[in-house]
Amino acid sequence: MTVVLAASGVGHLAVLSLLALSRPAQPPVEAPPVFEVEVVPVFMPPRQDHATAPVRATAIRPLRPRRVLRPDETTPVAPLVTSSAAAPTAPVGPSPGPSSASSAGAPADLRNALRRGVVGCANLALLSKDERQGCLEKLGAGAKDAPFIPPPIARDKSRGFDEKVAAQEQMRIYRRTGIYPGMREAMKAAR
Repeated sequence: MTVVLAASGVGHLAVLSLLALSRPAQPPVEAPPVFEVEVVPVFMPPRQDHATAPVRATAIRPLRPRRVLRPDETTPVAPLVTSSAAAPTAPVGPSPGPSSASSAGAPADLRNALRRGVVGCANLALLSKDERQGCLEKLGAGAKDAPFIPPPIARDKSRGFDEKVAAQEQMRIYRRTGIYPGMREAMKAAR
């Protein structure tokens, strides 16, 4: 055993001496140059009042109007001028049947039919308060019986949303009861 320790010691000394001899000599490091700063005082001229200051002759530039960046506002369509006070308000309810009058009453009946139908509810801003209420009632009655239309989402994305909701529900139950979700199923199976 002593022979092994002696051989190990001699081997280690040989390796360390080889490493010490093969190490290159490092050149002496020069100190970095000294950073010198020369402080020069700033001389400010004495302040002059505007009244005593000499007037500089500067050329006055004339003001030029800015360029207009709006598009041309002329349109080939004449504007529709309506008067809200002059427009008669028709009562909301079932439209009267076709009138027995001649064609003179037909435009008024067509107007009332369009305003009270589905087409008239498209733009609520043009309707009176009573007509708007009638349109909202029709919309509410139709929404009650209408089937649910699912949103157009890809199946895998919808499945991911459903899994996320289920995980959140499990965590909500865990926070409320203190029983980890996996333990709850194990407890139910053990009963």
